[in-house]
Amino acid sequence: MKRHITISALTVSCLGMLPGPSPAAADSGRTTMIDAATRCASLAGLRVDAADIGLPTRGGEVGSATLSGADPAAGRPEFCLARGRVRSFDTTAPDINFQVNLPTSWNRKSVQFGGSGFNGTVVTGLDVAPGLVNSDPAQGQPPINRGYATFGSDGGTAVGASPTGSFALNKEALANWSGQSVKRTRDAVIGIVRHYYGEQPGKQYYVGASKGGHEGLVAAQRYGADYHGIIAYYPAIENQAMVLSWYHMWRQAYSRPGGYLDPAAQQLVADTVYGTCDELDGAVDGLISNVRGCDDAFSVESLRCPGGTGGSDCLTETQIQTLRTAATRHTFAFPLANGVTGIGPYPVLRGADLAPLMLDSAGSGEATGYHSLFGPVIRYFIEQDAGGSLENFDYRQYEKRVKELSGLINATNPDIDRFARHGGKLIIVQGTTDMAVPQTLTDAYYDRMAERYGPSIRRFVRYYVQPGYGHGSGRFDPAWDSLTALDEWASRNNPPAAPVVTDANPGTENRTRPLCEYPLWPKYKGHGDVSQAKSFVCAGRGRR
Repeated sequence: MKRHITISALTVSCLGMLPGPSPAAADSGRTTMIDAATRCASLAGLRVDAADIGLPTRGGEVGSATLSGADPAAGRPEFCLARGRVRSFDTTAPDINFQVNLPTSWNRKSVQFGGSGFNGTVVTGLDVAPGLVNSDPAQGQPPINRGYATFGSDGGTAVGASPTGSFALNKEALANWSGQSVKRTRDAVIGIVRHYYGEQPGKQYYVGASKGGHEGLVAAQRYGADYHGIIAYYPAIENQAMVLSWYHMWRQAYSRPGGYLDPAAQQLVADTVYGTCDELDGAVDGLISNVRGCDDAFSVESLRCPGGTGGSDCLTETQIQTLRTAATRHTFAFPLANGVTGIGPYPVLRGADLAPLMLDSAGSGEATGYHSLFGPVIRYFIEQDAGGSLENFDYRQYEKRVKELSGLINATNPDIDRFARHGGKLIIVQGTTDMAVPQTLTDAYYDRMAERYGPSIRRFVRYYVQPGYGHGSGRFDPAWDSLTALDEWASRNNPPAAPVVTDANPGTENRTRPLCEYPLWPKYKGHGDVSQAKSFVCAGRGRR
């Protein structure tokens, strides 16, 4: 028989339903192996009352729980792996499926992992936090290895064999993808954590990148009292702005013959941009750190073919127009949520990889580049009609729906008062060459927060920009222990002090740089090893 408990009202008698830790074990956060195995198995069938979840649901339950033995070779401790679900309030909507990992030796802290893309796949919570590399233990260990209780979910958007993004035709599933799954998952799982250990985590963290970064900022803006610290990498904070701009760039590349840049043309642009701008930070190192200086120094007109006829070492007018479209701020016909009026420029002339913009040479765009991202959003989020035509889409005809979606999905609200009052700490990391979430979008959001809070913003927000970093990869793939930095800040009020990142790319893995706070960037001192952070200083907005 399944047990049904109101987790928020746990008492000694309620805890007595399951074998629990002895007083001494509760003090140390440890149990014997037999106790852990028994307690873990007994979680199966545990119910979470709907009243204990801050948004409407039909409650939740643990479906299975198994003790996973320690793996010394991987540095992984013994932990209870439990899987369950939060049942949707609308019975036609997908449930939120989750996994929670409960270490036998617990550090009394938790880490909630964010999702990616359209979600729909359970995030296990067993990976590293953003900033680390799973294959390199020297860069840091996953939170579960350090004694954190960890968890993640599928965001309540699993569609099975149905088309990607089609969950958006269901109002509750769309709301979950828009950020409500963050709250529903957190409340259900923290209740289970509290039941298992007999206490709530003393520190609760959220970590994520891209869609997970969006969810991290949702956590700070909407559910700030639930979290003590958040890490958000290249956060996809304004879905509608990004989708409209991706579509705008794609249409330019394919609406007229010749707009496409083949790999050779893409390489020509990259070689010319780096040839002009690499040295602007004082060191020729394959990175463009002074991106604003590059804006002044490089002109795409220098690549125009004589007579505009095309050639192997130059670009046609139509190809240049493709680049101009991406490198120019796209202003919308009407404002989106929180006064967002446009997006861009994208870093096509700042050293970015152009592949996300350039699809296959035939221009079909099936399941590649931007097309795989904006296609489902246009069809299922905006048009709400699987038969809609992407080629003839005009967002101005859907003004009411686009505004509605922007208000529902966006994470552009600069008001994080509740999070700040709660003592929360937020770390944001962005790359200069991100073609999915352009640096300019994240810059604009931080600027709005800075305008709201003034100099006091550094008490609870640190925003870092890494040159050469794209959407999870790039010429410089920055590795650093962001979770330890966050924990030190949230637990001991020791903010990150001059962090240094290591390039995780093969061949340059020993290269280091200072991780500079926006708007600063790494400038070479003029002497010393250009592969070492100590040879650089974080410089201001100024040009060369």
